[in-house]
Amino acid sequence: MSVDAQTMLLLSNAIAFVAATFLLIEWRSLRERFLLSFALGFLCIVVGCTLAPLRQSGDFLLGVWLSNSMVPLAHFMFLLGAASFAQRRLSPAWFAAPLLCSALMAIPGLGDRDQVMSLFNAAFVAVFCLRAAGVLLEARRTTGSETRTLVATFVVHGSFYAVKAGCAFVPGAFVDLSSYSGVLIPISLFEGILVEVALAMSIAGALRRRREERATRLAESDPLTGLLNRRGFEARTRDVQQQGGSLLLIDIDNFKTINDCFGHQDGDRLLVDLSAFLAVRLPASAVTARLGGDEFVVLLPRIDEGRSLRLAEDLCTGFAIRQGADNCGTLSIGCAPVLPGVQDLSPAMRQADRGLYEAKSKGRNRACLAPCFSGSEARAGILPYPIAASG
Repeated sequence: MSVDAQTMLLLSNAIAFVAATFLLIEWRSLRERFLLSFALGFLCIVVGCTLAPLRQSGDFLLGVWLSNSMVPLAHFMFLLGAASFAQRRLSPAWFAAPLLCSALMAIPGLGDRDQVMSLFNAAFVAVFCLRAAGVLLEARRTTGSETRTLVATFVVHGSFYAVKAGCAFVPGAFVDLSSYSGVLIPISLFEGILVEVALAMSIAGALRRRREERATRLAESDPLTGLLNRRGFEARTRDVQQQGGSLLLIDIDNFKTINDCFGHQDGDRLLVDLSAFLAVRLPASAVTARLGGDEFVVLLPRIDEGRSLRLAEDLCTGFAIRQGADNCGTLSIGCAPVLPGVQDLSPAMRQADRGLYEAKSKGRNRACLAPCFSGSEARAGILPYPIAASG
């Protein structure tokens, strides 16, 4: 059963309208810029498809020129959406491309008008699509299946339009844009419908992945400091801990007294200040988390206990200087080694807690490395010293 060009145009219009509406609703909720760009792209297709029937009544300006100009403009918006999704910035020169395309299609006297318009239209669409695929690949945001589908869609669609531009002056390819005649016109409409569906499904998949990533970040992060929480720390260190290294257990001295004397707001500011201090002073490979209250933990991959102890001592000194002459809110730190290939950080955490207890016992504002557990103590979870109390 054959389907005429007008029917395919109507179907394309309906799909683009539904996709635009869905993306605009999602954009109002999430405020992701790439959603707005893709939605505007689909709206351009809706405008173009709505104006296209006017060409049958002889309206060149609206039915042919403006309708056809909407196609490269839509793909330029898709390019903006891809760049925003990949967190990349386009050169300002790209923003002049849609206007240049529309101007070139309006120039009279360049030969057969339909062929010239088809050439410029298809060429600009091909450039926008291939550039969109390149932007996504450059940013290496292709780990998700939906993103790979998005890249593949842009590559195939851009290649099709490159071929279409090369066929613009082939006899019979584009006979009359006003009557939708020509071999490539129905093929192009059919291919456009497939691309609209592929784009909409890819973006919906990307939205799902973004929601999952956002939910994971919220579940694994501490809302006050922005660091990982206990759950996030366990998830992030699951693979890193097998490399071996060291573990630091950090506690703010006299934190309860600070809260009681100065108020919880000042206590919260101290926690945030410590988080910022650790972000600057720790190596980039460190995994840092707030376990709760004023207790922080740091995993230092591939750093032995000697280097970690010196680093912990520098942290104590640096934070005390940061707090000023009042010396309010110093640090006590317990250090422990993490053996390569370890599957569980609990023994290292217990040993670091022993070091923390020793630092508190020796007067606070210092770092200590406690001796290792014996095998029987590690298996039984027996501690020679009590767990370090906060303060």
